[in-house]
Amino acid sequence: MEKSDLLLYLCLIMEQRELEDRIIELEFELKTSRDKEFIYHDILNNINTSLNDLFIREQENNRFHISEEIDYRECLVNLRNSLSEYRRIYRIQF
Repeated sequence: MEKSDLLLYLCLIMEQRELEDRIIELEFELKTSRDKEFIYHDILNNINTSLNDLFIREQENNRFHISEEIDYRECLVNLRNSLSEYRRIYRIQF
């Protein structure tokens, strides 16, 4: 093997290692992104479920002529507290 061939071979080996390292980094980034996506999906799902429950309760109150008032301010405070808890547990920022 000639010297130039050997240099080319070494360059290719180095390039391969760099690419392998980059693949590992990208796989880690992908996993992190998927984890965050799952967390955000869970948050949105819980908010949606809570809102649906609230609207169903309101409809039932109207349907059965129950004079219970829904405290929307309390609902929003609870939502804010829930989001704060998500931030604390998962150490995310939004």
